[in-house]
Amino acid sequence: MKEINSRRKEMWAASRHERYNDFRIFIMGIKGNEALYGDGLVYEGCFNNAPQQYRGQTGAQDSLIPMMDIFSGIVDHYPHNKLTEYLLDLRTYRPKCIQEFFIDLRAHYVAHPLFHTLRDGGKFEELIYLLCIVNEVYLFRNGHWQFVQKYIMANTKYPKATGGTPITSWLINQIEAVLHYQGEILRVLDEHSASFSATLSADAAAWYSELSTGYPLKRKLLEDQVALLQANDIDVALVYKANQTYHLKDSEETL
Repeated sequence: MKEINSRRKEMWAASRHERYNDFRIFIMGIKGNEALYGDGLVYEGCFNNAPQQYRGQTGAQDSLIPMMDIFSGIVDHYPHNKLTEYLLDLRTYRPKCIQEFFIDLRAHYVAHPLFHTLRDGGKFEELIYLLCIVNEVYLFRNGHWQFVQKYIMANTKYPKATGGTPITSWLINQIEAVLHYQGEILRVLDEHSASFSATLSADAAAWYSELSTGYPLKRKLLEDQVALLQANDIDVALVYKANQTYHLKDSEETL
């Protein structure tokens, strides 16, 4: 995950955010963009010429991050709302073998939930490793959210993403799930810290300290951005600037 995030950040230098709209239209989906496509698109000679609706290309069709969500237990913290329904709908766009892999992985996690296994077994250093994994998923999603701010929201007021999902709440929904889970892991660690702090490896102790300190900043960043997004005329520059205010600008973040 660290390597994935490191490579992902190369996009800031390797592409021009101000030119994203030049090709974005070509990956826009039909489903979720009814204002553009109405009942759907007719593929002449197919489906009895009945209009079809498909979602467009989106990062949510990636397979690695959903796998990490299931493996780590983040999926247990998905909010029960329409946005999560969209997220799960996008899984149906993957090859059948990947869909079946997700089902098998989820069944394994339900039978052997990693978080509960580590917590109940008093494996607190291992729980810190889990916290680090979940944090890397946070960094991926928050970095993706910053791409949305700079590449999309700064260039257009159209409110739908390429997958047909709402731009200003879609990724926030998943970031909230990750932060909720991080908060739960930190709560357990804090409750038992007196029993394990003296036995932690130097690396684990440093990660625990760093992530404990950084968690309130991540939470405050999200709260401030959500507040800014309530304005009738969203100031995207302020939304993006908040990342730097809390030392979480994607090209600079270290936690």
